[in-house]
Amino acid sequence: SPFFSGARSDEGKRRKPRFCKCCSLWCCCIGTTVTLVVGIVVFALTVWIGSDMEWRAVVAKGNTKNFYTMDEVCAAPAGSNNYTTYNNVEAAHANDGLVRHCGDCGDCSTARDIDILDVTKNSLTKTATRCAVQKFFGGRAAVERCFDSDVGFTPPCTTCWVDNVMCTQNACVFNCLRSLILRESNNAESGELNRCLECDEKMCGPAFILCAGANRRRSGIVSDIGRDNLAEVCKKVDEDWAVGVETG
Repeated sequence: SPFFSGARSDEGKRRKPRFCKCCSLWCCCIGTTVTLVVGIVVFALTVWIGSDMEWRAVVAKGNTKNFYTMDEVCAAPAGSNNYTTYNNVEAAHANDGLVRHCGDCGDCSTARDIDILDVTKNSLTKTATRCAVQKFFGGRAAVERCFDSDVGFTPPCTTCWVDNVMCTQNACVFNCLRSLILRESNNAESGELNRCLECDEKMCGPAFILCAGANRRRSGIVSDIGRDNLAEVCKKVDEDWAVGVETG
């Protein structure tokens, strides 16, 4: 019939090949490129706006120097790991205690933990940052595993550090992303902490100190983070406190 013959005739027609009007890589990938650029811009704006909002809370917080200027000290008898908080250095010495750090004792006041703080004084910040990133891939458990394998604190001390990581990622995530994007060093030329460290110090530092007791500054250890050494680094530590104390 004419209908079917016409259909066959149409089917038999050779279709003309379609050619790309623009065969350059840029032209063919422009949609993907634009999407990627827009995504980067949106991400950057989110980080900057978020960091500014977080920073308002940081500015409203007072400094933490009171944790490094108190009279209390943590001390233990020579060769012993039985540490106790004393009201001052004199009280510690009167009870045959050797001062191991300024401030109250806590879960990181063991000889092992303070020894690790000293040995890793120039690398612990980077290691802790690397462990903190593990939260995005495996949650809190992954952070704990990282500290166990790469640092080696006692379990109670590790808990204090992991709690601090969780706090920092809740209160300072945008400021830490900003510092990471800008590749900021720990301290600016003026000596001020970068925004990530400053946020962590003010928003999470107090709870961490109450849990840990000992950190590097309280233990008289100068680290890879620039601090006010005169006001914040403990000068009351007895140099020979660790002699004969088991650190394994």
